[in-house]
Amino acid sequence: MHEKISVGQLASIVILFQIGSSSLFLLASEAKHDAWISVAIAMILGMGILIFITMPIQSRAPHWDLIEILTRYFGKYLGFTVGLAYVGYFIYKSVRNVREFGDLVILYLLPGTPLDVVMIVLLAVGAYAIIQGIEVFFRVGQLVLPWLLLIYLVLFGLMIGSGLVNLKQLLPLVEQGWMPIWNAAVPEVISFPFGEMVVFLIFWKHVTQFNDFKKFTLISYTFSGLFIVLTNVLIIAVLGDLSGAYIIPFMFGTSLIEIGGILERMDPFVSLLLFGGVFFKQATYYLAAVLAAAQLFKVKRQVMVVPVGIAIFAGARMFKSYMEQIQFGFEHNLKFHFPIFQIVLPILLLLVMLLTQGFKRKRDAPQNE
Repeated sequence: MHEKISVGQLASIVILFQIGSSSLFLLASEAKHDAWISVAIAMILGMGILIFITMPIQSRAPHWDLIEILTRYFGKYLGFTVGLAYVGYFIYKSVRNVREFGDLVILYLLPGTPLDVVMIVLLAVGAYAIIQGIEVFFRVGQLVLPWLLLIYLVLFGLMIGSGLVNLKQLLPLVEQGWMPIWNAAVPEVISFPFGEMVVFLIFWKHVTQFNDFKKFTLISYTFSGLFIVLTNVLIIAVLGDLSGAYIIPFMFGTSLIEIGGILERMDPFVSLLLFGGVFFKQATYYLAAVLAAAQLFKVKRQVMVVPVGIAIFAGARMFKSYMEQIQFGFEHNLKFHFPIFQIVLPILLLLVMLLTQGFKRKRDAPQNE
C-alpha cells in the first residue's frame, strides 16, 4: 500500500528536522557576535539549493523517490551504487545524532548511565516509530511540533523577562569584515542544517497534495531557518562572545533565568527540546535509510529496521568521545563529505534528468506533428 502524508504533516517534519538540536547551539561560532548573519546567509544559500536543485529533481519524477530516480536515470548498476552510498549517508547522519544525544544526556542529565543504554533507548523508540509506518511517523510530528514550539516561546519570554537579553552584544555589526562571516557560513552551516533537505527526496512522493509540496516545503524551511537565526541572536544577546565557549549555550543561557526567586532551573525543559529535536532528526534519517535500503534490496520496510538500527548503533560507538565526533565532523564531514550528497550528486542527477528528458522530447517531436 502506498502510504500518504498531508502537506501539514510534511511541513511539521521539515520544521522539526531543520530545527533539530541546531537552535540549542551557536552555529558559525567562528564569526562570534556576527554568527547570526552567517546563519542567515547559509539559510538563503540553502534555499537556493532547495529551489533550483533538490525540488526540481522531485518535480520531474513525481511518482518516484530518490532511489527510484537514481536507478532510472543513472542505470541499474551505477544507480544502485549511488543509492547505496546515500543509504550510508543517511545512516551516518543518524549515527552523529544518536552519539551526540548519548554524550550530552550523560554530560548534563544522567552522568551514571552507560552510553550504550542511552543510545539503545533512543534507537528503540525510533525503530518503533518507523515500524508503524511513514503516515504514523509524520502524524506524530504534527502533534509534537506545537508543544516544542510552545516550550521555546516560553523560554524566550522568560529570558527576556529576566533581563538577560542585551541586544548591544550584537554590535558592532560586521566588525571584522564580511570574509569571516562568509567563511563561517560556507560550507559548514549550509551542510548543517540547511543542505540536509536532500533527505526529503525519499518522502516527497508520498505527499497527497503533490502540487503543493514545493510551497509547503519552502514555507516550513523559511520558518525553521528564521527560527534558528532568532535563537542564535538570543544566545549571543545573552552570552555575548562567550557563547562559543559553551557546549550547549542555549541551556546555559536558560540556566541564568531567575524571576522572583521562583522561576529558575529551566534545564528539564531544554532537555525536552534536546530529546524532541534529536529524536525527530535521527528518526527521519533512520526512516530514510530503511526506506532506501528496502528499495535497493527489494524487501519490505520492516525487514531493514533492525539491520539499519544495528549499523547506526555500531557507528555511534566508533567515536571515542564527544569531542572526537565534533572534530571529525568539522574537519571532514561539513567541508567535504556532506556537500557531495547535498549538492554535487543532486546537481549531476538533475543534469542527467534534463538531458535525458530533452533528448526524449526531441525524439518524440516528429511523431507528434
